[in-house]
Amino acid sequence: MKRYIDALKRFILFSAITHIILLIIKFIATRNLNIINYFNILDIDLFIPGVVQSQMSQVLSPIVMVGIYLVILKYFAKP
Repeated sequence: MKRYIDALKRFILFSAITHIILLIIKFIATRNLNIINYFNILDIDLFIPGVVQSQMSQVLSPIVMVGIYLVILKYFAKP
């Protein structure tokens, strides 16, 4: 069973990395900062309409990303 879960985790990671690469390519082509906004990537605007277009979102997005990374690094990453 562990083999199947490991394969699923790797599949999800591969899909996420591919998705981010495509978004970065689109951002480079269009220079639209909303494309790489973390809240846009997560589709938070499905629950909070218009959140991606706000100026506060552009500030909070990288702060939330760094915060999540630091939590994962501290509590879930192996030393």
